[in-house]
Amino acid sequence: MSFSLGKQRREWRERTESIDAIVRGEADHNDRLRHLSQATMEALHGIDAFGICAPIDLGGSDLHPVAQLETVAAVSTADPSTGWNLMNGCQESAWLATRLPDDTARRIFDPNRSDWRFPIAAGGLAPEGEARPVECGWIMNARSAWASGIHTADYVLIQSFLAGDESEPGRPRPTVTVAARREEVVIEDTWHTLGMRGTGSAHYRFDNLFVPHEMKLENLELPPLRGAGFVTRPNPIFLVPAMYATSVGIARRALEEFATHAPSGHRRAYRGSVAERERVQHDIGEAQAMLDAIEGYGRDLCHQLHDTPIDSAQQAVKLGDHARSAYRWCNQTTERIVKIVHDHMGGADVFESSIVQRLLRDIQTSSQHVMPGDSAYVRLGRHRLGLEVRPGI
Repeated sequence: MSFSLGKQRREWRERTESIDAIVRGEADHNDRLRHLSQATMEALHGIDAFGICAPIDLGGSDLHPVAQLETVAAVSTADPSTGWNLMNGCQESAWLATRLPDDTARRIFDPNRSDWRFPIAAGGLAPEGEARPVECGWIMNARSAWASGIHTADYVLIQSFLAGDESEPGRPRPTVTVAARREEVVIEDTWHTLGMRGTGSAHYRFDNLFVPHEMKLENLELPPLRGAGFVTRPNPIFLVPAMYATSVGIARRALEEFATHAPSGHRRAYRGSVAERERVQHDIGEAQAMLDAIEGYGRDLCHQLHDTPIDSAQQAVKLGDHARSAYRWCNQTTERIVKIVHDHMGGADVFESSIVQRLLRDIQTSSQHVMPGDSAYVRLGRHRLGLEVRPGI
């Protein structure tokens, strides 16, 4: 594995470096569009980025989680919104590839087609609306949110309650998860936000839409229908490496921007450049140490998530909660790093033209995701104290 992983890391470092200038150049455009630009998407497709979590025989690359982390972090350094959409797209596309029925998956994920381009999925998976069973499928009426990348996706996922089915005592109400072509779904103009504006994470609707049985996803909380490697890990484990990477990228970019600014930057109340102030040197040194910590721990975490045996449901829950709490800590540490940089940038940083103020908005917005929420620490604390921890987030 060490040789294989080293080869993956080198190859994907070269791939992300090849599109770095394009992604950086499109960042402001993405922010104004409130979704990723055509040039950004062409760059990502050009390096087959959206297949990094999917099985090789279905057109993916099946990267080790360390290589996933480094790939998404590199893209997030260039533009956090692009990195976030890559993270979301590669994971949901992997769900599509590994959980659709065999015939459907082979039809959609066919790398031997002359017009092949890895399909992208988007959409939320919190149960919404209702699915009414009809012959050969369902009529879906549901509205959902947080559909990062929906404007540039090929397929849209939604999870809905089954109409007419009531939950048994002590059990959740039955649901069905399906996918539809993006053109069949109504996308609402709701993504007017503090940060992560380029992700286009808008609300969307399935309005009286017929979805056939062949577009139903199976086993979202269980091992997939096909595939091997990291994609078979439970979702709270599978999701964390690429999500963690988005925060690493933001922290890297903040310190990169400050290193460019500080030698020539001046504050009116002080003599010399910003870089010459000892207080600045101290704070940036502390921020760099924090970045080193989240990067090093992130790689170690990925090895743990990949290598740790899972022999029971409780072991899966504990490892998933460990992963989520690490992601929360990474988000909080990244916000501290960006805040340190922001505090020393001076008055120019209050303008929207400043990259650092956008990074601050982006990390604050991404921190609202459910995965790094308060419950991550609560659940980890319950494990430590020997208390019962049920599956879930």
